[in-house]
Parts: sequence; structure tokens; C-alpha cells
Amino acid sequence: MNWIGMFPGQGSQEIGMGKELLKTHGDLLIDTFNESLGWSIDEIINSKNSEEIKKTNIAQPYIFAISYCYGLEAIKKMGEPSALIGHSLGEYTALALSGYFTYSEALKVIAIRGEEMQKAVEDSNTGMAAVLTSDMGKTLEEINNLNSQDIEIWISNYNDASQIVVSGNNEDLEYIKLNPKSISSKRIVPLEVAGAFHSRVVSPAKKEVEKTLDEIDIKEGNIPVYMNFNGKITSKETLKDSLINQIDSSVMFYDQILNIENELKPDLWCHIGPGNVTAGMVRKSISSKEIKTINSLESLAS
Repeated sequence: MNWIGMFPGQGSQEIGMGKELLKTHGDLLIDTFNESLGWSIDEIINSKNSEEIKKTNIAQPYIFAISYCYGLEAIKKMGEPSALIGHSLGEYTALALSGYFTYSEALKVIAIRGEEMQKAVEDSNTGMAAVLTSDMGKTLEEINNLNSQDIEIWISNYNDASQIVVSGNNEDLEYIKLNPKSISSKRIVPLEVAGAFHSRVVSPAKKEVEKTLDEIDIKEGNIPVYMNFNGKITSKETLKDSLINQIDSSVMFYDQILNIENELKPDLWCHIGPGNVTAGMVRKSISSKEIKTINSLESLAS
């Protein structure tokens, strides 16, 4: 089957997600997870504290681990996919399943990445917002116009044909929220995040992530992975630079979707992991395609 696996990033977490996987993947979710990070994911899975799983240092390893295990189950049932992609954090899930590095190595990089990105945005007075538009070209043009008028808005994610995520100082984000027509937007939705991720605000995080990646023996992957940084297939030689640059560059997810559609013409796109956000992005970007969401063992069986 010609299918694509897609993995979500932070924000997709839910209370109790992946609890059913403790029985089938306890070695990864309990033993290897604890050995790699020094804390237990099973306590988080069984917690009812919704605030706890919003913390970057908890949410990112948790989402990665659960998505990775559902990815293993999907490949076992459906065979090897034609390609993999992930949204921001989800890129590490795609790369680990492809074999560029191990599950344990990915957890270590994710932990450092999350800590350093959180440090970078603390007290930065920045945030992010989703921008919905019916005229993307006009919206991008008007954002450029605002930037020339000292209202500084950065584009953090190109998600699909009708949505981008912007970041900036909270005052500038409030301006466009109150004046959506200033960027030809139908609606602007503030996001509950700690600061302006995928912008120059988090550039200081790159140094420690690079050090951690230097300690890993990156191998050639077995499944093609299209990258957030440039929308193209990575290789062992380009992987490190792409992951480092991903931190403070726009996530080019829309380009990834279009490139895969043009180059591979897949029959099926599968969101794998909590939520269903990447399925929605494909649905808004490519018509007449079969799209499946795998966020439980039951959904995989259907």
C-alpha cells in the first residue's frame, strides 16, 4: 500500500493518552523511557492533572513516546509506508521510526530541546496565534506590510492552504487579533503556548541541541522523511542541520504535503498519535484523498 505516516507535535496531548499501550509496549514506555529520562511515563499516563501534561518537558517526550508506539503498530499492520513526516516535535517520531536514530536517542534530544526552548521563551512576552485565511497570498503580503510599520509578526508554521501560525510580541499579536482584516484573516485564534516557538526568540536553544545531536551516531534511515525546514527528503548528511534550523525556522508542513503528493501520489494519509491535527491539514490541502486517524488500537483495527 502506498501510504504516508504523519505525527503530531505539542498541543495534541490528552489526559490518559496511550494507556492501552502500557500492556503491549511496556518495555519502551516504562523501562527505556525511565532509563533515558529518569522519570516514569506511566505515572503521567495515569494522572488526571491536565496542567501537568501541558508542561513542555512532560508533553514533548510523552507525545513522542505514544506516537512512536502507535507508529510501530501501524507499520506492523499496514506494512512500511512510502514516506513519513512530523509536525515540529513529530518530526523526531518520523526520524526514529525510519531509523536515523533510536527511540532512546530521540528521547534524549527531545528532552534537551524542550528544556532549552522553554528557557528561551521565559519572560519573553511573546506568544503564537493561528491565522485562518481564504487568500493566503494577500495575508502574507499584508504581514510583510505590517512588519515594515514596526508591528512585528513572524510566521512559525505554514500548516495548510488556509492556515498559518504566527508568533510575535504579545502586544503585536493582540493588534492583529483585534484587527484581523489588517492581514485579510477570517479568524485569529491565540494559542496556549509559553512563547514564540519557531522564531528567532528560541534561537538560543540551538547550541545545546547541536551538542546533543553531536553525541548521537546518526544512521541512514530506512523510510524517506520529508523535513519541516525545507519540505524535502532528508539524508544522513543533511539531517543534523535540518533539525537545528527547524528550531527557529518556519515549519513548512504545507510544502511537505504538496511535495509528497506530487512526488509519491499516495493512496492514503495516516495521522498517527494523539488528536487528528495533521489529518485536518491534509484534508484542507489536497482534495479527494483517503485520510485515516490512528490514535488508538481500535482506530487501527477499523
